[in-house]
Amino acid sequence: MFSFGIVSEGITDQIVIENILFGVFNNPDLVINYLLPLRDETDENRMEKPSNWVEVFEYCASTKLKQEIQINDFLIIQIDTDALLGDSISEKYKIFLKNEMLVPEIIEQVKNKCISLITEEFYNIYTHKIIFGISVHSIECWLLPIYFSNQTTKASKTVNCLKTLNEVLPQKEGFYIDKKEPKYYRKISKYYKKQKNLFDSYTENPSLQIFVEEVKSKTIPLP
Repeated sequence: MFSFGIVSEGITDQIVIENILFGVFNNPDLVINYLLPLRDETDENRMEKPSNWVEVFEYCASTKLKQEIQINDFLIIQIDTDALLGDSISEKYKIFLKNEMLVPEIIEQVKNKCISLITEEFYNIYTHKIIFGISVHSIECWLLPIYFSNQTTKASKTVNCLKTLNEVLPQKEGFYIDKKEPKYYRKISKYYKKQKNLFDSYTENPSLQIFVEEVKSKTIPLP
């Protein structure tokens, strides 16, 4: 059984990723280790402050990453790209992303930044264990195929994804996401725990497709 360490912007991102992993392997008993942010079984954040994209970049440059990659079979690095657009980024982490760039280009730019922080030498040794979960432009975009299957325009969106989700959530789920409550993301993303649901849906959103196919390519062939 594989073990996955997840470095992410937040707890809700971890929840979505772990349910996707359960679906990919059709196995709810994978070992998932929450590396950033740390949390307990009640979904409480055990850090003094929540994680964000800066924390993810800092983790990439830390010795913690190098230690955890020895312990886990795979290490997933998740980051949303919405905050990386524009000129408000600190010079240390600046990435020149533009809205008009194609999704693969955006993902490649963010991956290259992470690799530079990890260092190319270390990455080249452990490339087979590192998986990038770059959500363009937010993790909510990965949830759109659940509700907009076969509606290509909406399922493949990369902007205003939470707003689009909230168009259907009150009718479909009985709630509206106004803040990142773990219970909401767990309820929505559990759809992906069933392998057929995931495999029927993931190609409809471009950055979700890239993530799932990277997971599949780095691990053993699926049955």
